[in-house]
Amino acid sequence: MFTQSDLFTLVNAAPARGVSIYMPTHTGGPETRQDPIRFKNLITEAHGKLVAASLRKHEADELLAPANALIDDDAFWRHQNQGLALFLGADGSQYRYTVPLAFSEQVHIEPDFYVKPLLPLLAIDGEFAVLTMTADAVHLYDAAKYTMVEDRSAELPGGATDDLDDDKETRVQGSPAARPHTGGYSSATTQAYGETPPDWRKTALDEWVGKVASAVDRHLADRAIPLVLIADPELTGQFKKRTNLGEQLAGTVETNPAALDIEKLHATAYEVVRPRFEAGQRAALERAAQLLADGPTKVAVTIGEVVRAAFQGRVDALLLTAGAEELGRFDEMTDAVETHSEPGTSVVDLTEYATVRTLENKGDVYILQPEEIAGLFESQVAPTSIAVLRY
Repeated sequence: MFTQSDLFTLVNAAPARGVSIYMPTHTGGPETRQDPIRFKNLITEAHGKLVAASLRKHEADELLAPANALIDDDAFWRHQNQGLALFLGADGSQYRYTVPLAFSEQVHIEPDFYVKPLLPLLAIDGEFAVLTMTADAVHLYDAAKYTMVEDRSAELPGGATDDLDDDKETRVQGSPAARPHTGGYSSATTQAYGETPPDWRKTALDEWVGKVASAVDRHLADRAIPLVLIADPELTGQFKKRTNLGEQLAGTVETNPAALDIEKLHATAYEVVRPRFEAGQRAALERAAQLLADGPTKVAVTIGEVVRAAFQGRVDALLLTAGAEELGRFDEMTDAVETHSEPGTSVVDLTEYATVRTLENKGDVYILQPEEIAGLFESQVAPTSIAVLRY
């Protein structure tokens, strides 16, 4: 999965020449056999762009070697999500992410890595997690508004039934009641050597839930995303007692998850987190509207104002139009902002820059439809971004 920490790693890598490849991938069906072929075509495109950018053929081959090594890696292609992002630097750096977001096919050759397609995953409504628990199995999923895929990187324990069977075997072997005897024991005498079956089942189940809670807590420790738990009432209650997620646990659904298919699980979980996402977005819009009415002192509207405020760490919430792009340059030494209509040397997407800086300084980012931002203005012509400022 892709986290803010991953974003900052990519931004700070800053290779003199970076290759960024994006493509949609598939988790099943005949399309999975086509993914390596599409990937190979994108590598060929990247090679052509590198040579066109004055790299020698052998230098381009060397830079793209890690990508070529993945083409025939069956295990790699069997464990995909909705999208693949691969980054290769001329300095030998390489990063790859499988994420629950279907990208369009893209190849970018430029200084630094091109990270904008990943930014929706870090918006307030971009991602959440779903945990399903039964006595037989536990699963953790990465989810977004339209997708949900199992996260197999979490080190979760096996099913509770495994622990219960192991615990029962240990108790039977170690109990004096299991030894040969000639006299009859009453049930009260036998149970004096240990807990009754319901007691040890409850103890073993509680210990298992504790293992699950610890694993999930660790896995989500550096990811500020909400979690939805779907389990029966008993497991739900025990998990709440054992987890340290606090408000990160957005809610629970007390039902048997084994009775729901993946689409129903996703829809059920999204209904839990949707009010949280919508409330935050609505509050940000209302706050921006109020600040615009009061005066421009705590809100930035032009791209120059937004970029400067983001660089200075003053953006509390950035409202960004979906698909927005503002090409230009920003000089961090002089605070000078230039806008350009065409890509060129040292030209960057200023909305991408503002988004990254906002996230680095613990601000929130909301990606909205154009009409939602336009609704804050009397004119139909609205800015691509609005920044609510801390000061």
